[in-house]
Amino acid sequence: MADILRQVDEDLRKDRLLRIWRLYGIYIAGFVIVFLIAIASYQYYLFSTQSKNEAIVEKYINAISSTDKSVSIDQLIELDESSNSYIKGLAKLKRVELYVSSEKNELAIKLLMDIFADTSLDSILRDLALYKYLMLQLNTLDKDQYFELIRDEHLNQSRFKFLFKELKALKFLIEGDRISSLEIFESLVSNPDTPIEVRTRAEKFKKISKK
Repeated sequence: MADILRQVDEDLRKDRLLRIWRLYGIYIAGFVIVFLIAIASYQYYLFSTQSKNEAIVEKYINAISSTDKSVSIDQLIELDESSNSYIKGLAKLKRVELYVSSEKNELAIKLLMDIFADTSLDSILRDLALYKYLMLQLNTLDKDQYFELIRDEHLNQSRFKFLFKELKALKFLIEGDRISSLEIFESLVSNPDTPIEVRTRAEKFKKISKK
């Protein structure tokens, strides 16, 4: 009797499944096909993106490995059209380094400001560009313009904030404002979060500021 009931129950389940399939089979099949296509497309996208990034990185490595500065610069300029914004930013910073070593400071300074102004680039690279720019312009840029670039609200957000504060103190010292310079150097020395190399330099500059 139990076997008969089990058989009837199985038949009923099969009938229900068949009715569901007749009503919704085309939708189920369509969903499965779309799902498989989506998975395949995503896998292709990952493969394609990885291949492109590998090619971009390889091009960057070849550019910075060249012993001919002009060739290296030309190859790095080609990466301005790169779809990888991080590599593009690194390539621009490397060009700055080559410009400086070739005594083309005007080109380096202009490119650094272009990098800083490009919001499509990683914030770390933009801050690094600003830091390099301020380093190059420490003795030449007008005081008001200099401090405008390192306002307090920017300093508090930047990962380079201790380095920027150090530059700000140095600019005060160059301009003859020893009190403001000493105040910043003392804050760097007393702050436990200040990197050790910055704190060490601040200790030395404190002595200069007090003279």
